Parts: sequence; C-alpha cells; structure tokens
Amino acid sequence: MQFTTDIFISYAHIDDEALIENQKGWISDFHRALDIRLAQLLGRRPIIWRDQALQGNHVFDKQIIDQFSNVAIMLSILTPRYARSEWCVREVNEFYEACQQNIGFNINNTARVFKIIKTPVRIDMHPEKIQNVLGYEFYSTDPATGRTKELSQTFGQHIETAYWDKLDDLAHDICAFLENIEYPQSGSVKIPSAAGTAVVPKEEGKIFLCESSYDTQEFRDSLKRELQGYGYQIYPDKQLPLMASPLKDSVIQYLDNSKLAIHLVGENYGIVPEGAQKSIVEIQNDLASSYSAATSMPRLIWVPENSAPVDDRQIAFVDKLSRGGDGVTGADLIKGNLEEFKSIVIDKLNAMKQKEAAKKPEPVAEADSDGGESASKVIYLICDMQDLEAIQPLEDYLFDNGYEV
Repeated sequence: MQFTTDIFISYAHIDDEALIENQKGWISDFHRALDIRLAQLLGRRPIIWRDQALQGNHVFDKQIIDQFSNVAIMLSILTPRYARSEWCVREVNEFYEACQQNIGFNINNTARVFKIIKTPVRIDMHPEKIQNVLGYEFYSTDPATGRTKELSQTFGQHIETAYWDKLDDLAHDICAFLENIEYPQSGSVKIPSAAGTAVVPKEEGKIFLCESSYDTQEFRDSLKRELQGYGYQIYPDKQLPLMASPLKDSVIQYLDNSKLAIHLVGENYGIVPEGAQKSIVEIQNDLASSYSAATSMPRLIWVPENSAPVDDRQIAFVDKLSRGGDGVTGADLIKGNLEEFKSIVIDKLNAMKQKEAAKKPEPVAEADSDGGESASKVIYLICDMQDLEAIQPLEDYLFDNGYEV
C-alpha cells in the first residue's frame, strides 16, 4: 500500500525545549539526523511529518487525526510528560484505529508504532496500545548509581557513540519496514531488520537472546546487531511481561521457537517481576535450563571479564553458574570480552548448521541382515568448562571424520 507520509513523529512539545539557549531541542536534532540517515538508506528523501506549532487544542485536533490514514509509521517519543499527556496518548490510540482501517497495526508481528524511549517511564504508564512493543532506549544507566542519562549528539564521546548506534539501528528498521510495505513480495510484507523488532532479510533461524540487566544492555544490543547481520531473527520481539506467570509463558513460547538460547549475566541483578522472587535474568536462565534438560537445546552464558557483582543475590547467582550447579543445563559458560564471545556464538551457530546439513543428505538407515538398524557414530565428549576452547580442535577433527559429537 502507498502512503503519502512515511513517518509521523508524536511527541510532547516540552521535550523539544533546549536546555541551552539558542540551541535546537533534542527532538529537532533527532528529526534532522533521522531524515538524513533514512535518505541515505532509502535512496530518496523520506516524508516525515512533525507538528512544530500546534499544541493539541480543540481547534486543530481533527486536522492531525485526519492525516493518520495516510501515514505508514508513527514514532512515539516516550517521556514522563508524553505518558501524562492526554493528547499524546490520544494520538497513539487514533493512529491505532486508523491502522486497523487499512493494512493493520501489526505487520508480521511488527507494530507500526516505533517506540523511542527518550526518558525511562514505567511500562504500565506507556500508552496501552504499545505497552508490549519493544522500545529503542535512547538513554544509558549508570551501574553505580542507577541514574539514567539521555543519549545525545553532544554530551561526550561515549554518549554520542551510543546515540548514533541507536539511531542507525532505528533507521535500518524503518527503512526495511517502508521498503517492504512499498514493495511487498509475493503479496506479503516481510520485514528485514538491523536491530529492532522486525525480521531479518535472510532467515537463518531464531535465537532467544535473553533480556539482560541494564549494565549489559549495550553489549546485548551489539550482539543482537551482529546476529541479525548474519540473518538470524532475535527473540524476544515484544516487551516481556513484568508479572511472573505471563513472563514464564512468554519465555517458554520463545524457547519453543528458537534453536539457541544466549544469556548475558552482568554485575547487576536486574528487575524482579511482580509475584516472583528472582530477577528476569535469573528466571529466563532457570526456564531455559529446564527446557534444555527436556529438549537438549544448546545454550551459551556469557559473563563479562572483570565483572564484580556487589548485590548479594547476583553474587550467589553468578557463583551458582560458575560452580556448574542448577541452571547451567545445556549451557557453555564463557567469561571474557564481548568480541571473543561474539566469535564463540558465530562458531557455535556455524557448527550447528554444519551438523544439520550433514544430516540432510543421509538416506534413512535400512535394516541389516539380522533385522537391526545401522547405528550412527556418536561420541559424547566431556570436559571441564575452562577447557572448552582447548578441545575445539579435537571436536572439529571428530566431526570432520564423520562422528556426531
């Protein structure tokens, strides 16, 4: 379907007020940067509409709402003011209704509202229609104090780098969404992605990249970007529930559809859902461990090098993993830097692909002369976790010689 407007930016006007006189506000800078990056990716100038004058009063309400049927995507710039604004919430609701009148609000499980979280807001304060939509977090959290700082184009190298990485992720996802709406293949809309909630160009399989605590969020985003570049679809693709029972159901559903589970375990314990005694990070690990025990699904657990938890709960959790106790079934525990871990993940996925490919051409085993069946050659290789890298040549040798390891 063709839309006359690519993007509508929904925001609270107070959030575009510059802290420094005579400078542009955060949203104005964001709008300009996104417009340029999208033009570079699309090969054309995107049509982005942002109300720069109206304040949502009764005289102009209908003027904005009437345009929604012609808009492909809404960007919702979420802040405390936005969440409390009756008009901003109404914009989300009205856009949702307009979507239902054309191609729908969710396209292949991808919402047409891209949620930009400029300032953290409790999930139950998000507009109801987009509470379960994954957001693009344009802020960082200080692990020591728990305070958040908005990503910006000007506030220091680390903040700037994170800002441009996040904006580039967003631009790639929007570009893929717009191109596939404009040029659907085989009558369906397939959404490739760089980092957000959409589906990747070449489907290599699905990976459950568990949600992590805020101190490892940047690492998770980087790994997610890398895996999607290889063609893997990443779960969760929606906001995980913050209540124990629905959270468990969601995680199990994602595991059912994944070929590999990856856990990032940092210094902070993370959020404890309502009705639970453990953090989301530990709950996901426990569920995946039990699932792996039942299905043999492989898992990878990463602990950053020099990680030094201070929370007693996190110290106990990491210690349990390190000792190989409950919660490590089916998992390889890796301690080191992120780039090393990325290589291990890709090697693991390539090995899994090779084993799958090796099985496909093999004919079904025929019964031998005495009525039995020819047995496959399987070797169960056991080692200590610290020797995993050392035995890799042996595993490769056995596999190359026809053994399933």
